Amino acid sequence: MAQAEKTIQITVKLPKKQYEALKKHAATKHLSMADIVRAFIQKGMSVDAYTEEIDFITTIIRQEITIAINSLSNRLAGLASKDLIMSAASYYSTIAIIADLIDVNRYTTFREIEKKARQLAVEYMKMKLTDVEKLFLSGDGFEQDAERLRGGDTDVGSDL
Repeated sequence: MAQAEKTIQITVKLPKKQYEALKKHAATKHLSMADIVRAFIQKGMSVDAYTEEIDFITTIIRQEITIAINSLSNRLAGLASKDLIMSAASYYSTIAIIADLIDVNRYTTFREIEKKARQLAVEYMKMKLTDVEKLFLSGDGFEQDAERLRGGDTDVGSDL
């Protein structure tokens, strides 16, 4: 025969309304009031344990998310760096080619072309993305800008 777990008796004072509600609940469940009180105590302790587990799990999830975000951030930074290197390489290659092709009848120095090109780049950066996409797809805007760079239009900047 299995031995019953040793129990200890405690006394709990309840407000009358709470006592009546507990008594009614025990009757509807066909359990003793002691069984109902023990069940409520066990449930309350389980909720506390669950809350502690949730806090622990939340901490682990936050750590994993932080690791993932840092990894992706580093990858994006690396890709941006590679893009910057490629852009710089293209920029300097273009400068070398243009320097050989300068029309001395239109420009006094390569620096003048390069300054106009930078001003156009700043104008593009200020444009809305949808406007830039339209410009890229139409090609007309680029022809006009190329003419501005060739010296056919002087509205790139008042200081040129």
